Amino acid sequence: MYIYVVKLSVFSLVFTVFLFWLTIQMASVYEAYLSYVFILTIGIIHGANDIALIKVVRVKNKVSHSYLLYYIGLVIFNIVAFLLWPTLALMLFVVVSCYHFGEQHFHNQVTVQNSLSRGLFFSYGVLIFGLLFYFNSESTSAIIQELTGYTLTKIQFFWLICFGMGLAIPLYGLNFKKFKVGHSYINELFLILLFAILFKLADLLWAFAIYFVVWHSIPSLIDQIKILYGDYSKHHMVKYVQSSFVYWLISVVALAILYYATDYFKVNFITIFFAFLAAITVPHVVVMYFLNKQT
Repeated sequence: MYIYVVKLSVFSLVFTVFLFWLTIQMASVYEAYLSYVFILTIGIIHGANDIALIKVVRVKNKVSHSYLLYYIGLVIFNIVAFLLWPTLALMLFVVVSCYHFGEQHFHNQVTVQNSLSRGLFFSYGVLIFGLLFYFNSESTSAIIQELTGYTLTKIQFFWLICFGMGLAIPLYGLNFKKFKVGHSYINELFLILLFAILFKLADLLWAFAIYFVVWHSIPSLIDQIKILYGDYSKHHMVKYVQSSFVYWLISVVALAILYYATDYFKVNFITIFFAFLAAITVPHVVVMYFLNKQT
């Protein structure tokens, strides 16, 4: 498992360096187009097989009741929440995404999961979001203002970084003995620095797309394939894509409808886009929590 993590990290690092170079070469408008392609393909596909994963969760947790009903209920709740309580919905999205990003980053590297390790997952995600928001404060503030009516300043995003770092450093130390052999804190520091540079150089959407797809969606997708089919292979990748195609198509069609509805809502499409991602993310995070939960 550790060798798999190392190989995947090397691939992600090399791919990120290539995208760094691409960022310097491309105009912002092309970054936006490529961001949508990344997120609408790999990004959404990695969360489009939740129905099959729910069956695994049921078996793993030895329960007979339907997680599917809860899943559908969460999707509906998030859609309604963004219509009626956008501030609450946005806060929920950020909080659960912080945990989810940290969980994907660390869950294959720890031997034991408990409240301390889960605290590390959350704090790491807070740090990542803090860096992303801080280095793209104007764009982030504009989206938040359109969604909620509140305007946040760059200093407030800086305090989010401080909060994440203030939690992550002691929790990392408390969890250090739980990491598998070969884990290196030097590598973790290097990655944080890499992400900070990435978020500073790239626009908000492009920076988010690179992290979301390269460092989150691809590793998560591979983990899901191994859980569903026993191991990762090209054949199993094709099966995964085939089984998730209908749900992916529904998501893309729904987003296309929202795109043409932007004039009605009188907001920028990027705002609708992030709201759409938030609405489908929370149910996926719940599924992955139970899937990754060590029993």
